Amino acid sequence: MLEVHVNFGSAEEASTVARGAVEKRLAAAANVHPAIRSFYWWQQEIKAEEEVPVVFKTSEIRLHALVDFITRAHSYETPGIVVHRPMTVNPKYLAWIDTETHQLPRR
Repeated sequence: MLEVHVNFGSAEEASTVARGAVEKRLAAAANVHPAIRSFYWWQQEIKAEEEVPVVFKTSEIRLHALVDFITRAHSYETPGIVVHRPMTVNPKYLAWIDTETHQLPRR
């Protein structure tokens, strides 16, 4: 199981991409968080923006397809897509993630 952390420019975009990833079974779940305030360097200046973080829960087998999907759907020129491997996972939760991401999407 892997967690994929990504910030989006709006709640609407975050929800659209999160739902799309789950519908396509690229992720078993996606948690859309409330807006946060981000400070970062972009094009030689410090920016301060509201962003909406999403945590996608996926399997190893679906990781690259999920990252490709997020990259294509994201409005940022350079989206920050960060993958974390949890140290430990509830075995039943891990089995659920694997089951959900190994099924074909519903039509």
